[in-house]
Amino acid sequence: MDAHAGFACQTARMAQVIDKPVEQSQRSRWLPLHGAFALLAVAVLVLPLAETGLEVLGLVVVYNIAVPVVARRTRDDALWITWAVLAPMSVLMVLPDWFLSAVLGTLNFPNTGSPYIGTMPLFMAGMWTIALLPLMMIGRMVESARGVAAAFTAVGVSGLALFIAAEWLAPMIPLWEPVGVSMVLGVAVYVLLPELGLCLATYELVRGARRRPLPATVGGIIAIPFMYLGMLATSYQFLG
Repeated sequence: MDAHAGFACQTARMAQVIDKPVEQSQRSRWLPLHGAFALLAVAVLVLPLAETGLEVLGLVVVYNIAVPVVARRTRDDALWITWAVLAPMSVLMVLPDWFLSAVLGTLNFPNTGSPYIGTMPLFMAGMWTIALLPLMMIGRMVESARGVAAAFTAVGVSGLALFIAAEWLAPMIPLWEPVGVSMVLGVAVYVLLPELGLCLATYELVRGARRRPLPATVGGIIAIPFMYLGMLATSYQFLG
């Protein structure tokens, strides 16, 4: 086998979907699970049950219990692996937002009743799982049907749409608010490119978790929050 053929084979193996194709039964679990959680979140936030921060913290806890329970009871390895990667990474994602709020001063978290970690409400330690896990499931479904390139495109486009909506809605709830940065239609411009990079890097980490050695996946879980922090700082330098 010549060098060119060997490179082509290696590229094909890298692009190959190692996990089993997404089954209809998995879709029938993922969509109702997140639909039910969305309805619960709206109901909890609309009804004055408690302070907003405590309501959000309760929702974060419920989500991060419900997902692994459903995954284990239904033997859904894809859902379980995705959550197992995202949950610890979500805890580390506190660090970039902490940097933005405590060092750059570009992000403010109003006191809405939640306990704090430094300048960060405790609910942020699990919030990223809620944001990223549906995107990973979208990527898996698209990859199973249309291939790798389409999956990354779907994750990028849906991720940007989700984070633009989140950045626009968050000050209204209120969860957080940008401070002293360039804004377009109520959205901080400098965060969008880092959030796109975060979505794509996380999808690559999740989709390869089954075939990758565990230490490499753990390294990715640690590295991606710091990659995101660096992208935020660089983007703020030029766009903030």
